[in-house]
Amino acid sequence: MQGQQYGKAESLFRQALQNAQDAKNELLMAKCLDNIGEVSFLQGWYEQAEPYFEQALEIRRKTLPTAHEDIIVSLNNLSATYFFQRKYRQAKPLCEQLITTYEVVLGKEHPEVATCLINLGLIAMAEGKLDNAEQRFAEANTIRQSNYEPMNILIGNSLSHLGNAYFEQKRYEQASQKFKEALVILEAHHSLDNSDLQVVVSKLVHSLEQTESFSELEQLYPSLISSTEIKLGPAHPEVTKYLEKLANLHLKQNKHEEAEKILQRLLSMKRRAFGETHPEVAKQLTNLAFMKQASGNAAQAETLFLQALSVYDNYKNKGITALTPAFTPYLEAIKNLAIFYESDKRYAKSEKQWQDLLQLVEPQSKVYPQLLLDAYEHFANSLTEQKKTTEAQSLLQKALRFLDQNGDNTKLDKVDFKLRQARFITTLANALKTENKYAEAEKHYKNALDILMKSLGPEHPDLAPALEGYADLLMLTYREPEAEHMLSCARTLTAKSKEGA
Repeated sequence: MQGQQYGKAESLFRQALQNAQDAKNELLMAKCLDNIGEVSFLQGWYEQAEPYFEQALEIRRKTLPTAHEDIIVSLNNLSATYFFQRKYRQAKPLCEQLITTYEVVLGKEHPEVATCLINLGLIAMAEGKLDNAEQRFAEANTIRQSNYEPMNILIGNSLSHLGNAYFEQKRYEQASQKFKEALVILEAHHSLDNSDLQVVVSKLVHSLEQTESFSELEQLYPSLISSTEIKLGPAHPEVTKYLEKLANLHLKQNKHEEAEKILQRLLSMKRRAFGETHPEVAKQLTNLAFMKQASGNAAQAETLFLQALSVYDNYKNKGITALTPAFTPYLEAIKNLAIFYESDKRYAKSEKQWQDLLQLVEPQSKVYPQLLLDAYEHFANSLTEQKKTTEAQSLLQKALRFLDQNGDNTKLDKVDFKLRQARFITTLANALKTENKYAEAEKHYKNALDILMKSLGPEHPDLAPALEGYADLLMLTYREPEAEHMLSCARTLTAKSKEGA
């Protein structure tokens, strides 16, 4: 078994079991059953190991005192087997019995008690009993800290478990504190590519991001990038991941120069790794374009969006289809450029991009229902802004028919579905209003508001655009008091939304 020759080991253990049975030596039988079970357990065959461990425990319980070391071995074996099969109900009482036994024989502060508490905490986590898990992990950590030196890896592990309990409860400040304490210890024992260490780092980063601890993240990312480069190489995906996170952090803080340096570095890395015409290069060009747009440099942003799209156009010329992995990012590249032109009020240019996108997406509507709905909505807005109201109305009617016919296939939940429907109706009302079709437009505004109030309630900020559009119609039809009431409601909802943000 030590040499992993499991077939030969099992054959010998079975011969030993037969000898023990012939000699009617029950304790030796239990030992042989344990060994056979362990052969399966070591190979990850937990279901096969289970009956052997169960038989061994049953024999020992009949012949040995409760606190005997062999019973403890059996309880450990069987509880682990249940745990790895996710049979938590069976594992839990065995772990509890182990704790009781250890506390009597070894004392309540013994490290073995801490190990059992960790196991019970893991079971509680698996069952979604996060408060109970937190308590178990905290108790285990206290015991380990009283038994071991501060840098012992077991303390690092228990701190990590406690951090996980806080993390799953979305108590990110407490989680990040425990993860930081754990990392100080775990980094002294593991290499950076250790999977357990990577999980702790990832959750620490996520916790700090959730609490918007920008100063800590600004310090953490560069050190992670530097250490990852040294241990895994400058082109490793982990390096790229942290560079992207640092760039996004700078963008959130409006530190555009710092963000651009990192994004240029990432672009250079991708070009060296994949060549000029690879989707990964297009992705980095897009990120740079968004950064330039955020910093107010529209001309450079446009150039970068066009360069990103040209990468995919190159793929298209080579026969890109809906089955090609590059197809989805190609569609996103067209959408990005279209939205850029729309935000820059260059509606004729955005119209051309939306037309190109619809030609590609409409035949694949079942695969890309939400992208299709986005295209309909933005395209209709661009047409309305250009006073092409007849075309906009036709497009919006098509969008509403698609929603009615494909409700269950749009991958939208009920609220999002109703919200999308109301937005289309509101845009349709806006288009009709520009043609002075006030009665028809009013009917649509009322319909949109009715849908929104039933789905979201009367105080939801997403009612504001429909209220404002309706108020404008009321002003145009000389119903000023009603219009002012609508505008007042819209302003109140918008103000509440900003306060909440």
